[in-house]
Amino acid sequence: MPRVSVVVPIFNTRQYLPQCVDSLLGQTLGDIEIVLVDDGSPDGAGEVADAYASCHGNIRVVHQPNEGLGPARNVGIRRCMGDYVAFVDSDDWVEPTMYERLYGKAVESGSDIVVSGHCDVTNGRKTFVKPHPLAGRTLEDRQDILGVRRELYGHAPGDAAVESFPMSVCMSLYRRSLIESCGLAFRNALSEDTLFNLDAYGSARRISFVGSTDYCYRKDDQSSITKTFSREKLGLYSDFVDALAALARMEPDSEDCMLRVRRTAVDYARLYVGLVATSDLTPREQRSEVLGLVDSAMFRGYCMGFPIDALPVQQRIFQRSLAGRHTRTALLLLRMRLAMKKGGR
Repeated sequence: MPRVSVVVPIFNTRQYLPQCVDSLLGQTLGDIEIVLVDDGSPDGAGEVADAYASCHGNIRVVHQPNEGLGPARNVGIRRCMGDYVAFVDSDDWVEPTMYERLYGKAVESGSDIVVSGHCDVTNGRKTFVKPHPLAGRTLEDRQDILGVRRELYGHAPGDAAVESFPMSVCMSLYRRSLIESCGLAFRNALSEDTLFNLDAYGSARRISFVGSTDYCYRKDDQSSITKTFSREKLGLYSDFVDALAALARMEPDSEDCMLRVRRTAVDYARLYVGLVATSDLTPREQRSEVLGLVDSAMFRGYCMGFPIDALPVQQRIFQRSLAGRHTRTALLLLRMRLAMKKGGR
């Protein structure tokens, strides 16, 4: 039985897949199973996966019609045999010691989940190294775990932090028996990692956070649903915030969790305007899309009435512009922010 099973969903990443799979084959930890799930990829990536499987006995390939990232991961989980399960996106890769470090910590601490940091890599160069903010800690007290889990709902209203609390499942190792006994599964939704981790953290008895940053997150401007504008995006954001709110309302500290959900809606509104501002739409169409956001159920239900004065200054000004339907101002502010962010790199 393998120690670790790594699930890799594949869709339109043929050019990146060899680096991803080679990095898993090169792990210093032995007894690793690699489960490649071809999610109906139209670019021939499934053939690349089959070629690897024909040469390596620890690689298994599943082919299926396209269903999305969450369902593809669920199919992979059902094929796993390892003590622990990990997830890697097929356009990313991992350093050779990634799973030796995570698995070693899992065995040493008896943790159900072990979480690391990651690196952002652009055109082969590490641009940001991001250790996990809780690196070095192991949590087993229930209140401590729930306190960290609360961060998954989003920033507190007055939190000035720019970075979200780490939510990706790709930097973590999960005990397979935890996944199976608690029926953990990914939803077919935007930000499925957050929803999965809310369930996983809520069920775990012990969680460890390590200081390694062996996961390499590719940021080469490759195609991504999170980076491009589409008119369906607002509905996806709204559905995710609704799902988050449904969970928050069941929490013992539901008031605090709901404030965090509303802050997440505020953040998603800003993200959406950023996508509009960098789209190919005409200025008039851009203003129309922003008005559609302001009139949306998400904005009216979660953003309106949020304690704006608790936000950082720049976000406060932007949010007031949106609430006042000053679309030109909101778009200008986002363009300035994006230009400053790009220049800072």
